[in-house]
Amino acid sequence: MHATLREIRKTPEGIIKAQEAFENFIANHDFRLPREVVYTGCGSSNFLSQPLAMATTRLGGRGLSVPCSELLYAKENYPIGRPGLLVAISRSGETTEAVKALESLNTKRFAITAYESTLSREADYSLIVPAHEESVVMTHSFPAFYFAYLQLLLSSFGKETYDAELVSGLTGEVLRSEDYIKEIVDGFDFRNVIFLGSGILYPVALEAMLKMKEMAIFWSEAYPTFEVRHGFKSVADDGTLVVLLVENPFDWHEKLTKEFQGQGAKVLTVGRKDTGADYFIEVPELSPPGNLVLYTPVIQLLAYHKAVKRGLNPDNPRFLSKVVKW
Repeated sequence: MHATLREIRKTPEGIIKAQEAFENFIANHDFRLPREVVYTGCGSSNFLSQPLAMATTRLGGRGLSVPCSELLYAKENYPIGRPGLLVAISRSGETTEAVKALESLNTKRFAITAYESTLSREADYSLIVPAHEESVVMTHSFPAFYFAYLQLLLSSFGKETYDAELVSGLTGEVLRSEDYIKEIVDGFDFRNVIFLGSGILYPVALEAMLKMKEMAIFWSEAYPTFEVRHGFKSVADDGTLVVLLVENPFDWHEKLTKEFQGQGAKVLTVGRKDTGADYFIEVPELSPPGNLVLYTPVIQLLAYHKAVKRGLNPDNPRFLSKVVKW
């Protein structure tokens, strides 16, 4: 079995490790997250920084996500203001741009990582979530990092945190869709894939696009759900799989599904209810912004099985390395 698949299947375990990391942090630090926070990362960590910024804003603060390289070389183009904290994310804690980005703003520095590392040592505070992975690609550590920090965010803002055992169990329910996902991949030899999501699910669509490119070396795109209708939909035809990530669909989602089907594409809806799609994976109910962790295993499994279908080893994608350093 590929390490990548084992690690995707560890998502429920990762949620429990995330809870332990959160509890350990608050037990050892007299610190609460400020209301204005800038988040940064590279690759998957950049896509993780986006829903963390959105969650901060949704919960009453102000979050801004900026890629590490942009903080280093183009920060004057972003509405950074005077944040109370800079949060840098890196699975290894050794990513060159993430370490350098800690020095980009004159504010307190916070690290999210899986290891005691350069990043954790140079930050003022560090949240270490030991969701370790052998594979080059980031899988169950993505929702684990998100959940640990979200718990800290809720706690800092005086809001009720999630029941980690419940959330862990719900991610286990989602993983039961693996056989169905494999059936989709085996039954439809799609030539390209478009991922769609709104709000906090848009960064999940971006991460899905990256996973498909990393694991399966495959052509994929991602857009905010209805923005795809404005020109971008022209690439969809009878060789396209459209993956619609949606919590509670309404009539526009159904119209969009029919529109893509009219172009010959097939649609996979992942959410609380079907939209009349060719394929449907039901996601258990979990209030946002925590619901993000229920969608990540689906998109990771889709990329994994597409890679295997193409005869590739998703553990070691070409041209990529586990730690990106210069």
